[in-house]
Amino acid sequence: MKKILLLLLSIYTVAVKADNSILVVTENLWPFNYVENNEVKGPHTQIVKRLLAHSNIDYTMAVLPWARAYKLAKTRPNILIYTINHTTSRHKDFHWIGDFPSQATINFYALKSSNLKELSTKQLKTLRIGTQIATANDSYVTENGFKYISRVSHVRQTVGMLKLGRVDLVIASPKQIAQAARENNLPEADLIKIGYAFSSKPAIAVSLLTPQVTVKALQKSFIELKKMEE
Repeated sequence: MKKILLLLLSIYTVAVKADNSILVVTENLWPFNYVENNEVKGPHTQIVKRLLAHSNIDYTMAVLPWARAYKLAKTRPNILIYTINHTTSRHKDFHWIGDFPSQATINFYALKSSNLKELSTKQLKTLRIGTQIATANDSYVTENGFKYISRVSHVRQTVGMLKLGRVDLVIASPKQIAQAARENNLPEADLIKIGYAFSSKPAIAVSLLTPQVTVKALQKSFIELKKMEE
């Protein structure tokens, strides 16, 4: 039986008991995957559920802060993680099952009242930036030499810091910014794009310690389902 387990505690224990069962980890990332009425929903969630059903793999689903989900996927066997940006720096860290039919464009945003305009990367590096722990956005600012970084667990917190003047800009996708603005009771029009960071493909991945038979079954099912939709 497939079960959904919503794990929102700071301390938790996860056990995947059956050899043919996996733990699916994700985060609240509207509109792609999110919790509503104690159910994990969203278009990416539906794709993952169809994939697992087609692969005949039992699973438990956990909605976690991204940093915890990411750590599990990097250190434990039988972990499937989504929605995860497939970047060059992450490529060797996971078995990649397939990409979602969308593209993530990541930008820098500031308050309109800051009077900041489009800035070069060199200029952006002089500002205080809010990002999310263990995300591709965090990797980007770290690898590109940003120095004044405030790391939190969710985009809504970075926008909250921006609203309070604790950071000068945040890094996120347009959809993330729109949702985070709503969650902070901030009109979306009060936020402006001041620079482009990078683009990548949101994807499904499996931990490196997962048995190859499981990985191959998921990859095969992903291809088959994609062909059925063409």
